Amino acid sequence: MRQSVPAGSNGPKLKFKPKLDKIVELLLYLAHKHPNSDQYQAVKFMYLADREHFNKFGRPITFETYYALDYGPVATNALDLIKGKFYALKAAGISGLPIELERRDNIIILSHPLRAVDYDIFSRSDIHVFDDILKRYGDKSFDDLYRITHKHFAYDYAWKNRKQGNRALMYYEDMLDENPKKSIIINELELIAENMK
Repeated sequence: MRQSVPAGSNGPKLKFKPKLDKIVELLLYLAHKHPNSDQYQAVKFMYLADREHFNKFGRPITFETYYALDYGPVATNALDLIKGKFYALKAAGISGLPIELERRDNIIILSHPLRAVDYDIFSRSDIHVFDDILKRYGDKSFDDLYRITHKHFAYDYAWKNRKQGNRALMYYEDMLDENPKKSIIINELELIAENMK
């Protein structure tokens, strides 16, 4: 297993503020590009894209909060929005997702979009990375995505070190690939993480 300097018991160093508007638009973009994705695919694609973008460009796309659950990393705000949780919709300033949702055997499907995507909210790299994630992982099964994400250090570390219960907060610093400047990058980002856009 890859070695890392985990966030550990001191808690996360990188405390990003989730960009709910980008989470909504990225879910809408997913409904356009990969119709009939289910809730599990949606939260995994978002995680994979945020992780990839963070490693390539020094910031996530959505700044989402991720938890390790038994079936893998979960984008918590995205999942709450998909499930239509009142507090999540209110925090995002919407009454519902601009996506037609369908329930099949307790799984929510992002059936098709109800409006165009607001591309102004994204950078070119945001879309490029998300498209790449869909190209690489879009045809993967639940089991495939389960195996892929369970191998990631950030998930594995959070899950194995959870205090109790069935979930554990994942740390962005644990999502960074190993490189000689990793600790410098984390220390620099720590000062500005909450105010990044």
